[in-house]
Amino acid sequence: MQFTCRVRAALAGPLAFAQSHRPAPSAGAIHPVHVVVHRPGDAALCRYDPFEHGLSKLDTSLKPSALRTAMHEVLDAPAGTLLLFVAEPGLTASKYEDAASLVWRDAGVLLGMFSMAAEALSLNFSPMGVTGEPWASQLIPGASLVGVGAAFVGARA
Repeated sequence: MQFTCRVRAALAGPLAFAQSHRPAPSAGAIHPVHVVVHRPGDAALCRYDPFEHGLSKLDTSLKPSALRTAMHEVLDAPAGTLLLFVAEPGLTASKYEDAASLVWRDAGVLLGMFSMAAEALSLNFSPMGVTGEPWASQLIPGASLVGVGAAFVGARA
């Protein structure tokens, strides 16, 4: 994720949250898309923290096994690491009118960046063509989260 999401520089701006420069561009340097990770065999879902460049365990009632089962119906990749792209549309909406289009564009750019990084690292990368709903919106009760994509990444055979 260092080549796709890691914060290169934090920016001080007029918004109530930090904007940042990262390898993947984002409308207004807002980066509303979070990456939730589930490695095969892990008991918990983790969120990639682009400021700390590490994984943080998510405190959620969502069972990773239920999420993986649903994703395996789309693409059977039992040894793959699941990436769930989860957006906070309110971040982009705090700066732009009709922000939904920008959030979807950010998600598409991020998926493309992951694809290129995986190829450079000789990894398989398979976007699944699903949004990740209804699981993404259930991650944190009360939070305004929306699924904007999912993919499996893993070693080549």
